[in-house]
Amino acid sequence: MAHGSGAREADSQDRQPAVRPISSSAFVGSGTLAISCAQLAMERGHVIDAALSADPMFAEWAARANIRCVASVEELCSLLKAQPVEWLFSVVNPFVLPPNVFGRVRRGAFNYHDGPLPRYAGVHATSWALLAQESEYAITWHRMGDGVDTGDVAVQRQVSIAPSDTTLTLNLKCYEAAFEGFRELITGLANGKLTARPQALADRSYFPRRRRPDAAGCLRWEKSAQDLSAMTRALDFGAHHPNPLCLAKALVAGEVVRVRSLEVLPRRSGVPAGSLLEVHSSHWRMATGTEDVDVCFGDPDGQVLDARALAMHSNLDEGDHLPILSDEQARSITATHEFLAPREDFWRQRLEQFRILQLPFLSSSAAAALPGWQSSSWFNPSALAKLFPLDRTEYLVTAFLIYLARITGEAELQLGWTPASDGSQTGCKAVDQLIASVVPMEVTIDLAHDFEEMRKTVAIEFAQLREHASFARDLTARFPSLRGVEALRSRQPWPIGITITADSCSAAGDLKTSHRTGPVLCGDLLTFEVCALDGSFRWHFDASRLAPKQIDRMTQHVQTLLHGVMLGAGQPLDRVDILPAAERTYLLEDLNRTAAPYPSDKCIHELFEQQVQKAPEAVAVVHENERLSYGELNARANRLAHHLIALGVRPDQPVAICLERSLAMVVGVLAILKAGGAYLPLDPAYPSARLRQIVDDAEPQLLLCDAGGRNALGADALADVRLVDLDTATPAWAERSPSDPERRTLGLTSGHLAYIIYTSGSTGTPKGVEMSHGSLVNSLSPPPGNGVRKRTLQFATLNFDVSSQELFICWKDGGLLVLVREETRRNFSDLLEFVKREAIERLFLPFVALNHFAEVWGAQQVRLPYLSEIYTAGERLQATPLLRAFFEAHPKARLINQYGSTEINVIAEHRLAADPSCWPQLPPIGRPIANTRVYLLDGHGRPVPFGAVGELYIGGAGVARGYLNRPELTAERFIASPFIEGDRLYRTGDLGRYLPDGNLEFLGRTDDQVKIRGFRIEPGEIAARLCEHAFVREAVVVAREDRAGDKHLVAYVVTSEHADGAEGSDLAGALRAHLSAQLPDYMVPAAFVQLAALPLTPNGKLDRKALPVPDDDAYARRAYEAPQGEIETTLAEIWTELLGVERVGRHDNFFELGGHSLLAVRLLSRLSRAVGVELPLRTLFAKPVLAHLAREISITLIEQEFDGDELEKLVSKELAND
Repeated sequence: MAHGSGAREADSQDRQPAVRPISSSAFVGSGTLAISCAQLAMERGHVIDAALSADPMFAEWAARANIRCVASVEELCSLLKAQPVEWLFSVVNPFVLPPNVFGRVRRGAFNYHDGPLPRYAGVHATSWALLAQESEYAITWHRMGDGVDTGDVAVQRQVSIAPSDTTLTLNLKCYEAAFEGFRELITGLANGKLTARPQALADRSYFPRRRRPDAAGCLRWEKSAQDLSAMTRALDFGAHHPNPLCLAKALVAGEVVRVRSLEVLPRRSGVPAGSLLEVHSSHWRMATGTEDVDVCFGDPDGQVLDARALAMHSNLDEGDHLPILSDEQARSITATHEFLAPREDFWRQRLEQFRILQLPFLSSSAAAALPGWQSSSWFNPSALAKLFPLDRTEYLVTAFLIYLARITGEAELQLGWTPASDGSQTGCKAVDQLIASVVPMEVTIDLAHDFEEMRKTVAIEFAQLREHASFARDLTARFPSLRGVEALRSRQPWPIGITITADSCSAAGDLKTSHRTGPVLCGDLLTFEVCALDGSFRWHFDASRLAPKQIDRMTQHVQTLLHGVMLGAGQPLDRVDILPAAERTYLLEDLNRTAAPYPSDKCIHELFEQQVQKAPEAVAVVHENERLSYGELNARANRLAHHLIALGVRPDQPVAICLERSLAMVVGVLAILKAGGAYLPLDPAYPSARLRQIVDDAEPQLLLCDAGGRNALGADALADVRLVDLDTATPAWAERSPSDPERRTLGLTSGHLAYIIYTSGSTGTPKGVEMSHGSLVNSLSPPPGNGVRKRTLQFATLNFDVSSQELFICWKDGGLLVLVREETRRNFSDLLEFVKREAIERLFLPFVALNHFAEVWGAQQVRLPYLSEIYTAGERLQATPLLRAFFEAHPKARLINQYGSTEINVIAEHRLAADPSCWPQLPPIGRPIANTRVYLLDGHGRPVPFGAVGELYIGGAGVARGYLNRPELTAERFIASPFIEGDRLYRTGDLGRYLPDGNLEFLGRTDDQVKIRGFRIEPGEIAARLCEHAFVREAVVVAREDRAGDKHLVAYVVTSEHADGAEGSDLAGALRAHLSAQLPDYMVPAAFVQLAALPLTPNGKLDRKALPVPDDDAYARRAYEAPQGEIETTLAEIWTELLGVERVGRHDNFFELGGHSLLAVRLLSRLSRAVGVELPLRTLFAKPVLAHLAREISITLIEQEFDGDELEKLVSKELAND
């Protein structure tokens, strides 16, 4: 249907026999029919100057055809005013075209109507024809006239209706007839032979958009079987098309069930209509007013329901009866649906933007199987005592919405709302079942505004909610865009709801259990009820998920907010306090009473020197067959330190150190500290470009290195720095003094820098964190190990801040530091044996590494009797079954979950219970350590309520000085504390909340910074590097979890004109090679997905949820060739599972498919069990291609002479395939 008024060509002009050239036209419409007609018009010589699309499909086609697309009727009017066309065609067009459109069309406008005009004018004609049980039908092309579907008929084509036709199949028939009709129309216009006839309007029947079938599709069993069949078929629009009318449905035991299909049987049972005759798994057999019918039911998605299970659920058996609607009930249902019909578009658009607002407070620890609903007492807020009750209602709802915005950080709120009853549905229970009792309330809260402005916004929303009332409950099942939202199937889709009641309210009574009945409960978790009679409020909540104590706090918060806005009416809402004084004191002061004495004047290396004085002969460090006592290590470090001082090292001066794991590495670190310098660790495993970037930024004058360090840095990086080679056999400092350098002489204090460690930067440039001696000393006091000497594994690389903790937590107590070879460190099977052999007592591992360690232990079952402490940090700890099993088998070992970052070192820790069965799935990070303050603040820098989510800000002794050479970034991330004069706070970007016991829970990042395998990564830095490649125009990098739950990086790129058609695996390979030359392996994405454009939200932000899951082409894989032989096939199966890809070929590279060192460990462990061969990790690094690795396995098996003759046949086959 399309309608409007405007110019019509005169009959004499239409009927000229001469052929006229057709020069220009415009199309308005949607779908495949509009596309087909427009294509035909172009083939016949039309130049389409404009297209107004009602759907993306037609718009995309028009864009590809280089047809100008206009976005609105107004834009079309403007275009035609400047550039009139000769013809306009309206094809499946929902727009109302005004007279000024037709005034710009020189020769005529034609519309397609899916009915035999003058009968079935209006909308949904095919459905009404099926309901009328028509057998003959037609479509019409007509001139667009003054009224709706009233213009002269130009072309009419007959369509036959079969007894089995549905609206979907009839529409398809009509589309075919419409296309042939358009061919006839356009031919007639071209040759001037088109004739048109006026409609016989006396025969006209018209169906307005709001009209609905009898009882809105509820089957009335007393009707004839043919009527019920017609109803079911007329309301079947197919699974992939919107249904603008209603669903066919049955009322079953107080519920509404979708009817999927209905078959009329050639028999009549003679029992009363509505009787349930037979129950089968696929259908019910029902008696009607005439013949019996078989009814098939469907779920909201249209999938077939198990009819036998439905009968059991509804407590129905053969012989029972379904309810029969009276004429009065049917009329009431129809009238209600027709009243709401014009409002459906409003609700559909809201529901398509469905959002869940989660209450940030921690749920109650009670694990109740069923909801435990309670209602609070009524509260009369004293702040509103002088207002009229109606004004109080608006104030209360506004205050509650502002409160939600404050505690969730969300500005766009969508909540459940109980629609007001207009009284028309009274006494008709069926109507209540068919109409939504909860609708979405939408309000945008701008905290920069004052309360009065927000109250006006809420008043506008109140008016909208009153105007649009509610919607038919089946709306969510009728539109494909809503069917996939599972929450919308619930009667309370929104966790939080608001209801206004006019019932009498009583303020008496304490918390009491209430049943979840009536329209009051519009929130699945929490309902805020306001009494319009006196302006009081109360809460209804599920006490199994929300603790009553939290409800008490929320009441205080809302009342505090109301007092604040009444006292300071014009102030911005983000400045209004919501915390009562007592809670504010508790959050800012009581939870931060961490002051404790510590040697604040000490430097970190002096903790080591104290142990030298106590036990100089005790062994301080061991590496393979070498070991040094405390006295020997101190003497070596002192000699080198004096040499460094002579070379000009001064306090705060960065001294680079790039060494492989060795005693020299430990000596170098101590020497730099003793000389007063700040050690600057450079990992020899990093690409030289990355190391050069750090050296250029920090500008160290000296570099301590060995052969491995020199090779890693390259000649360019070494040109501008003085080398101190620790590899030399005759060091220049050999004769220097072995005594400790005098700190006072050096001018060294605990406020000077101990190290500068570089971390990933969001702009593409890494940033160097400056950490002082005093901050490190505090992080080790009081001693976590209680002064007990322990054998501590040195696992972390120097450029990971945990390494300093490993060194000095060990040395301060006189423990033994055990260095591990890099090869052993990477192979967890070897590492497990190493920990056992070396009797390691203390271990530091990031969570992912720890979980893999436990996995390897699970396969090998090696007992570690000496292990007593395992510290984990770097990522959110999960109490996996692997970890629980490991600690159950090692009851003496304790797991300590730490929280911190390079900028603050460790600031909180939590020692988990000895019994792993007591662990929560996501253990907390504990409480702040000594002399540390933790604040949870909202986006405006104000404390959030206890239990709410806020950003972690850290103050106290552990905070770093800032970022080297980055004053702007330092000022942004390190701020003056608004709570304690002279204190500085580091803004972590992490989210957390307090648990009821006062422990902190870590909840993720505020930005998109992630941690992969313990390494902190700014995806923005990787994206910046990608954009340096000629192939890339735009890029974004995100972290995704694969099927195994492992986190990996995925890059999404929009290619530039220089890409030269590179795509899929070729593009991924080129970009992987580009990044591998500049970034560490843990920063190279596993997959590269090519997009035409980055998806955006309506607000113009990146829509991360719309980023697709990588397919196999997103990996840097080679041309596919299937694995050959048993070993290759086994390898491919293991790779597929570990890497989360669909298919692995024999030429694919493990690391190019997203593999990394931790996955390599798991691969070798799996390989050992599957094939029976133990491969060193270096073999996989040397032979990462599947076929090459398989051959290496075959050779190893031959050498082991495993399984004799049978094995030789297998290996021969493998070698032949290679």
